[in-house]
Amino acid sequence: MAWRYECGPCGVTTGWLPKDQASAKRDEHRDTVHPGMIPKAEVFESNAKSIAKDPAALRMWAVIAFVCLVASIIQSVR
Repeated sequence: MAWRYECGPCGVTTGWLPKDQASAKRDEHRDTVHPGMIPKAEVFESNAKSIAKDPAALRMWAVIAFVCLVASIIQSVR
């Protein structure tokens, strides 16, 4: 998973980086271009797919939840 930062007021954008590097670039940009303030309309986003948009992941979590539910019922019956 990668992250990128975009400064709304000046349009500076980083490439896709590991989260710690993107965060460091954001902090560096704030310190040099906008010292003493946090710019409005910043975007700090990930390229990871939302689980809600991934039907296979939703099915997997549904199966896991079902298995846990069945195991819980079996445990409570014993």
